[in-house]
Amino acid sequence: MVETAVRVVGSTAPRRAVAGSAVAGSAVARRPGPVRLTRRGQLALLTVLLAVATGLAGLVAAPGQAADRPGVVPTMVVRPGDTLWSVANRYAPDRDPFETIDAIRRLNGIDGYTVHPGERLAMPSRH
Repeated sequence: MVETAVRVVGSTAPRRAVAGSAVAGSAVARRPGPVRLTRRGQLALLTVLLAVATGLAGLVAAPGQAADRPGVVPTMVVRPGDTLWSVANRYAPDRDPFETIDAIRRLNGIDGYTVHPGERLAMPSRH
């Protein structure tokens, strides 16, 4: 086996090293390993990702699902062949049509149940 004398920087005494081995005291460059998260870290990361996904989903919501702007009364124009029933079903399909028709009649001062094409009707709020 071959031994060589190596002087380590900053040291006055020579050190012995075996040929083919790393020199004692030298810095060996190591690549960092994969990031490992604790359970708490995993939970925190999951919470952040869910918050971001929820925020993006809120921004991409369909316009029909968006709330009406405050102070603006929604309106609909009566089409040829429309009745109060068809207007109510088109405007609020998930609500009771009888309640929607009564609200439309009150808002627009309609005594009967007849509407005419081209007539603009103020619509009730959707909540």
